[in-house]
Amino acid sequence: MWEQTRGVHVDLVDRFDHPLFTSVGSPYTMALTSKIIKVTKDVHLDLVHSHYAIPHAMAAYMAREIVGVPYVVTLHGSDVHTLGQDPAYQPVVQHTVEHADAVTAVSEFLKKKAHEELGIEREIHVIPNFIDTSKFTPIGGVRLYVESGCVGLRKEAEAIELHPEEKILLHASNFREVKRVVELIEIMRIVVDHFPKARLIIAGDGPTRIEVERKIEALDLCNNIHLLGIKSNMQEIMCSADMLLLNSTLEGMPLVLLEAMSCGLPVVTTPAGGIPELVRPGKDGMVTKGFEQEEFAQAIIELIEDEAKLKRFGQAGRKRVEESFSAERIVKMYEKVFEDVVSK
Repeated sequence: MWEQTRGVHVDLVDRFDHPLFTSVGSPYTMALTSKIIKVTKDVHLDLVHSHYAIPHAMAAYMAREIVGVPYVVTLHGSDVHTLGQDPAYQPVVQHTVEHADAVTAVSEFLKKKAHEELGIEREIHVIPNFIDTSKFTPIGGVRLYVESGCVGLRKEAEAIELHPEEKILLHASNFREVKRVVELIEIMRIVVDHFPKARLIIAGDGPTRIEVERKIEALDLCNNIHLLGIKSNMQEIMCSADMLLLNSTLEGMPLVLLEAMSCGLPVVTTPAGGIPELVRPGKDGMVTKGFEQEEFAQAIIELIEDEAKLKRFGQAGRKRVEESFSAERIVKMYEKVFEDVVSK
């Protein structure tokens, strides 16, 4: 059951299906703009905060043109480094970001990309992602029940309970190609060759799910890799694991790393995008120098073999998030930007 957050009101965008839109899809950006205009008039909004430039910056820009409500854009990742640079979107993204009342980005990496590759000339405030450290906190005694990673075997066997003596590795993502989940399965083959009892738990779903399932079966990892699907109890899942793995090639400031570190879960990751701004190599977790499978596998193996380092990274990660990425610290930075905009 969805729980309403106090002080937060949700107003869904109306979807209008019509035969005219059969081949092109309903014009969501226009519907979103109309909803922003309606809410602005109904409750007298002071500003609109647009997260992710596509298509939200455009909708906010149009709403400002119609009713005068100022807008702030926050750049998150692919709206800058990939999708935002596609010729189908780039002119509109560039214009609506350039003409926003204020712009923020979740990492220095994205700020640099926006200036150098998206062609943004205006000031961009770097305000990193943040989480509620009281919600994502270490808890003990959590045990998971999982099914085989292969579709055929799931029908034949009941769910099994994972035991503390098994090394439980966790990955959570939307299965887009940039997350390299298929490659992570290949990495696990190397890890399992060293530690036959190692298990990888994967939470999430997305475009490469079928490829992932086929790779698990092809590499004979049905009993070592388990697909959970989309889950809402990520704190419990994280606290049941020994480390989190993120093998991406591009990232802005991944929330999954913040959540894992806040739960005291050591992380193994790549130097993709803004990750080194969050995970300091050798201090808060393992950050590979490059993106090769063997290097990533060796980083996992090194942590499995070194319990002291595993514990140290878990504690350091929690401290890192508490000190630099908590809601108490970061929300104030957004409030300052908002206040500057509405006082103009």
